[in-house]
Amino acid sequence: MNAITLDNQLDGSVDTWAVNHRLLIGIDYQDRSNDTTGYYGAFPAIDAFNPVYGAKPDYITMYSREKHKLRQTGYYLQDQMSWERWRLTLGGRYDQVSVSNIDKLNQTRSDLDKNNFSTRAALLYLFDNGFAPYISYSTAFTPTSFADENGNVLDPMKGKQWEAGLKYEPEGMNSQFSASVFRINQTNIATKEEPTDPYRSIGEIESKGVELEAISQLTDSFRLQAAYTYTDIRYKKSSPEEQGKRAVYAPRNQASAWLSYDVKSGPLDGLTLGSGVRYVNGITSDRLNTHTLPSYTLVDMAIGYDLSKVGIKRPQRPAERE
Repeated sequence: MNAITLDNQLDGSVDTWAVNHRLLIGIDYQDRSNDTTGYYGAFPAIDAFNPVYGAKPDYITMYSREKHKLRQTGYYLQDQMSWERWRLTLGGRYDQVSVSNIDKLNQTRSDLDKNNFSTRAALLYLFDNGFAPYISYSTAFTPTSFADENGNVLDPMKGKQWEAGLKYEPEGMNSQFSASVFRINQTNIATKEEPTDPYRSIGEIESKGVELEAISQLTDSFRLQAAYTYTDIRYKKSSPEEQGKRAVYAPRNQASAWLSYDVKSGPLDGLTLGSGVRYVNGITSDRLNTHTLPSYTLVDMAIGYDLSKVGIKRPQRPAERE
């Protein structure tokens, strides 16, 4: 894969009467290309408890050989406005996209050129008691270089998101709490059932859910993070057998907790230790929702070190020691 990406931004602040504007303007560019080759085959069965290695495959067949190219230029502008306790954010982005897919097996080529304008708006109010309700709306545009069974490049994915929630920072506590509800509608989502299947576009998928999150600095060293997400993702416009069904491999319930400890002094100053747990539930594994995977729990541990703590100190001069 070869890729070139650029992102240049200019930001600043200006006051107009009683309103403060934090402005951001920028342009980004990406140009990437990649060659892909796909094979499928069959191998003799292997006994996991008494494996015999070195078996040759029954057959291996190349099923795809493609070259994908994508060139995208985006121009964006955002204004974060502050007036007394109100916070209003407005933003826009204009994209120019050129995509091509070259099928080297069938000697065909498909091209697609698209332009799109995306928007974002959010409104928040800060109460004296630490509560801050908010509401937001945004649109999305994501191009892809995948092609369907006829060799035609799929249309870019488009999305709309509505979100409303409440944030809370209690006085006297170094903590943050938030709760939100959301709805996301996405169209033209590229998918395929088996690795050898061609890509296809799903008409529309709708995601609705609730998110809860808490972050608390318990002490100077201990930090606790906890989160829970409920998501219901369904095919809203798709093939008849998928209509109204839940999307595959999308968890309905996810919960997590993470505790970290930072060493602040002594010979281990800069060391961070962390441990957490993740719970996942409600994953359906087929398009007709006939089978749901069992729930599972993962335990994670991490260790880190701040390398800025490592260094050779300059010897003190006699005058400095005095």
